[in-house]
Amino acid sequence: MTGRAPSVKWPGSRLKPVSDPLESVGFVSKGDRKLLDHKAQQDYYDKIVTRYIEFCARHSKNLDAALLSLPKSASSDATRNPPASVPQSAKSAVSPGPSAATELSTLLLSLRKLREAVLATASTIPVAFSQRVHVFSIKVSIQAQHPPSYFPSLRYLLAHLHTSSNPLPESELKDYVSYLILDYACRQEDLAAAFDLRARARRQYNFQSREVDQILQAIAHDNWIIFWRVRKEVDSSTRAVMDWAGDRVRRNALKAVGKAYLGVDIAWIVQGCTGDRNWTWEKLVEREKLGWERDGDRVIIRKPRSKPKPEGNLTPIQENT
Repeated sequence: MTGRAPSVKWPGSRLKPVSDPLESVGFVSKGDRKLLDHKAQQDYYDKIVTRYIEFCARHSKNLDAALLSLPKSASSDATRNPPASVPQSAKSAVSPGPSAATELSTLLLSLRKLREAVLATASTIPVAFSQRVHVFSIKVSIQAQHPPSYFPSLRYLLAHLHTSSNPLPESELKDYVSYLILDYACRQEDLAAAFDLRARARRQYNFQSREVDQILQAIAHDNWIIFWRVRKEVDSSTRAVMDWAGDRVRRNALKAVGKAYLGVDIAWIVQGCTGDRNWTWEKLVEREKLGWERDGDRVIIRKPRSKPKPEGNLTPIQENT
C-alpha cells in the first residue's frame, strides 16, 4: 500500500518565545504593579540572586572581565540606567548564548525594578528585606562599576534603612560608609565631600578605618606609592571603588617621574606607576601616549643638557707670586 506521509505542521514561529521571568516584570514608575506585593518581591529577589550565582559560575574563568563588560558609557555616566540592550560590539563572538554584558544589564535593570517597588511599598514591608535588597544591589553594582545602581542605594541605606531599631551589623556599616566616602574621593573627585562625610561618620557611627584614611591622604597628596599599596590590601569591592581614581593616580605618577628623573628602569616605572605587575611597558606607552625613549631595560626620559663651551681664549687668572 502506497500513500503520502501525513504532512507535519511544525509550530515554528507560532510558538511564543520563552519569557524571561526577570524581564517580564516592569517598572512601578511606569505603571507595572506586579511587584507591589511583598511575596512577589521576595520571589523576584530570589530569582535575581539565583541568576547572579549562575552568572558568576558561567564566567568563573574570567569573572572580573565579565563584571566589567558593560559599555563604558553606561558605567561612567551616573545619570544613566543600565542599557536595555547591549551594542553588538560588546557581545562575545566566542561563547554561545547571551554575552556577559547582556546578562549583567538584565541583572542591574531587574535590581532597579525591585528597588523601585521596595521604595513604593516601604511602609508595608519589613525593613530587613529592604536592607537586603539594597545591600545586594550595592555589592553587584560596585563590582560592575555602575554608579547609577550603587550610589543612590548607598545613600538611601545609610540615611533611611540603618536605624536604631534596625541597625546594620557594625562590620557591614563600616564597609558601606567606606564605599561612599571613597566614591566621593575616587570617582567624583570631591575630596571636600569625602572628608566631610568621614568627619560626620566618626561622630555619628564612631567610624574608624585606617585604609580609608590612607587612601584619602594618598589622593590629597598625590602619593601613588601608598595608593597602590593599600589597593593590594583591601577587599574587591573597595578596590573596585578605588579603581575610579586609577587612571588619575597613574598619570600623576608619570608626570612626577618625568619631572624628577632623567632615566629609570622600565620595571620600576611600570610597576611603580601602575601598581599592577600585569602591566607592560608597551601597554603603558600605548595607553598614556608616552614619547620616552627606551634603551634596553631603561627609559630615557630626557637627556642632560651639555655644558656650554667657554668663549674665546680665556685662561685662568694666576696670582702673582
